[in-house]
Amino acid sequence: MAQAEKTVQITVKLPKKQYEALKKYAATKHLSMSDIVRAFIQKGMSVDAYTEEIDFITTIIRQEITIAINGLSNRLAGLASKDLIMSAASYYSTIAIIADLIDVNRFTTFREIEKKARQLAVEYMKMKLTDVEKLFLSGDGFEQDAERLRGGDIDVGSDL
Repeated sequence: MAQAEKTVQITVKLPKKQYEALKKYAATKHLSMSDIVRAFIQKGMSVDAYTEEIDFITTIIRQEITIAINGLSNRLAGLASKDLIMSAASYYSTIAIIADLIDVNRFTTFREIEKKARQLAVEYMKMKLTDVEKLFLSGDGFEQDAERLRGGDIDVGSDL
């Protein structure tokens, strides 16, 4: 037969109303007041331990989510930048090709147009958002850039 766990006696002083409520509760449960007090102490200690564990686990989860989100956001930012450069290059190439089809007195190879369009795309990416909005709204900047693509001056580096 298993031995009973050794116990230690303590004295707890309670306000009279709390003592009477505890006594009444023990009677309704058909348990001794000692059993009720032990149960309440155990329950209180379990709640505290559970709360501490939840806080610890929550901290770990937040750290893991932050790491995952930072990695994904860096990847998405890189992909967005590449997409924007290609989009701008496509836009400028399209304008230049259309302009060349209309103006038969000028000649520019597609390779030259494509190199110049990439240079313009990089310039576009370096612009502030407010300057991009002005460029799109005015239309003049794109006409000048189309002229640059058709054969005007534009310095295209060897890395392009």
